[in-house]
Amino acid sequence: MLRRLICLAAVGGLAAVALPGAANADSPGTVANLRGQVTRLITAELAKDTGTVCAIVAYPAPDCSQHWDRSLTRFLRHGGRKMLKADMAAVATASVSSNGFSATIVLPHPLRGGHSQFSWYDNCWMLEK
Repeated sequence: MLRRLICLAAVGGLAAVALPGAANADSPGTVANLRGQVTRLITAELAKDTGTVCAIVAYPAPDCSQHWDRSLTRFLRHGGRKMLKADMAAVATASVSSNGFSATIVLPHPLRGGHSQFSWYDNCWMLEK
């Protein structure tokens, strides 16, 4: 009986260690995750890494990379680099409103369509309109 209890306790302890990653698969996004994703997006925009931008921006079109390549080229040419750098500097201390499934972050320059609104999908924050 004692051996069975010790065995069950050991299995429970191992499960507690092994399950947090699996349990997090359904958990909502955190503010720290959001700030990391915003930093990743701005870094990708500055580098014209359209693949990463398309992975973060909820853009429902098969030509996402082509669209963002054109948009980023035009945006960066017309002062966008300065705006993105200002946004990057503000990310760490920017005001965030989040319920774990949708969030907004207040940056000097909105990231898309006048807003910086994100939604939590498939374990990552996606930029919405």
